[in-house]
Amino acid sequence: MINKIKNLWDKFELYLMVVFLGVFLLNIFVQIIMRLFFKSPLSFTEEVSRYSFVWMVFLGLSFATRYDKHIRVDFLYARFPKIIQFIVDMLLNVLTLAVFIWIFHTGLKYVEYSSITRTYALNIQKSIVVAIIPLSGLLMIIRVIEKFFRDIKHYFPSRL
Repeated sequence: MINKIKNLWDKFELYLMVVFLGVFLLNIFVQIIMRLFFKSPLSFTEEVSRYSFVWMVFLGLSFATRYDKHIRVDFLYARFPKIIQFIVDMLLNVLTLAVFIWIFHTGLKYVEYSSITRTYALNIQKSIVVAIIPLSGLLMIIRVIEKFFRDIKHYFPSRL
């Protein structure tokens, strides 16, 4: 049951990123067409493009963590004994978890702070736009905890 929910969430996350990418590209395309052929740019397309790009990137953080696809330099790491690799992985997981707990907490404060302002072109509450910060922080907390247990299972498969 839990695996079904995780798989469903992974697919939802992926589809949401694809939707945001599509919105981003479509808005850029429309903006180019309007500027080139009609000499009259639309006021909202730049803002929609920016926000859809930001949401796509922040969702991508969680997605990349799920599949362990973040950029890393592992020249020395690969030469370490397995136990040192495990210790390094656990330390990085704890550090990453602490950073994303801070991002989640600070993001919630920023959403509250932003609720009194509105975006310029779309005239929506800025808190809707910046809600991705605590949301991605929460998703990353979940993903890092998942990675923590995956790493333990990877280094000590007979113990679990």
